[in-house]
Parts: sequence; structure tokens; C-alpha cells
Amino acid sequence: MRSPLATVALSMLLLTMASRSVAELDAESSSAIVIACERLLADYVIYRDHLDADGFANTFSEDGELVLGSGAFRGRAAIRGNITSRPRPGVAHMLLMTTVKITVLDETRATGISYAIVLNGDRPVNKGDRPIPMKGITSAVEYHTSFSLTDEGWKISRLELKSVFRGGGISRT
Repeated sequence: MRSPLATVALSMLLLTMASRSVAELDAESSSAIVIACERLLADYVIYRDHLDADGFANTFSEDGELVLGSGAFRGRAAIRGNITSRPRPGVAHMLLMTTVKITVLDETRATGISYAIVLNGDRPVNKGDRPIPMKGITSAVEYHTSFSLTDEGWKISRLELKSVFRGGGISRT
């Protein structure tokens, strides 16, 4: 028969081991959420630059909201429309996502702030075309993003763009 002290010590050891496992699982889960959200932002940028309306809209939840200087777009159909309303062929556009900081709130929600440099051209750039001369960046922006876990996986529930700097953009020489 074990002494009461041995039973208490064994119980505490088991609780400590269980707590450590939960903490490791939480860190692992948290890292997985951060990676999923970072990938969503990467998809958002690529789909936007390539005018892939379906891919772009599907980075958002069904009721997601995209807030730009030109207005707010709520729901995938409106977000898809933001891309399909742009002229075809699209002018060269490039978002260079730089700093990304994701904060996990719980198992189903996260927020993020990220910075991007925006370059806009005045024409498409196809294979064999010369690059578009630039005087500098078009703008530098902040993205404030909310993410949620949906039945489809992690999605952007709200993304708001805030312009911070405006540059010279296209060179007209």
C-alpha cells in the first residue's frame, strides 16, 4: 500500500505531465493557426495580383468583409465583384507583403496586422514585354485582418486596408 505522501507526489507528477502536454498542444495548435492565416494572406495577394476572382473571394468567409479606400464589400459575391469589375486585361499590379504578425485569440479566431508595398502599372506585362519604369512605390499600406475557423477551414472574416504612404508610382518619362 502506498503512503498518502507518495500518492500525492505521483498525482502531482501526472498533473504536471498532463499540463505540459496541453501546453505543447496549445503551442502546436497556435503555430498551425498562425501558418494557416499567413497562407491565407499569401493567397489573398497572389489571387489579387492575378485577378483570380474566385480564388480571391474564397480566401474570405461566406459573410466576409473587404474594406478598401474605394468602399466596403460584404460577402463573397461582392468581394468577387471587386475583382471582376476591373478592366481586362488587367494592368500590372503587385502587392509585396512584408511584415505579418498574427495573434491567436482562441481555437476559432485570430487577428493580424501586416504591411505591404503596392506597385501599380499602366499596362499589362506579358512575356517578352519590357518592365514598367517606376519613380517609386505606388503606396505602402497596412492590412488589419480578422480570421475565423469555418466549416471550410481558416478564412478571412474581415480585412481592412489603410493607406499609410503614397509614392511617385509610374515614371512618365
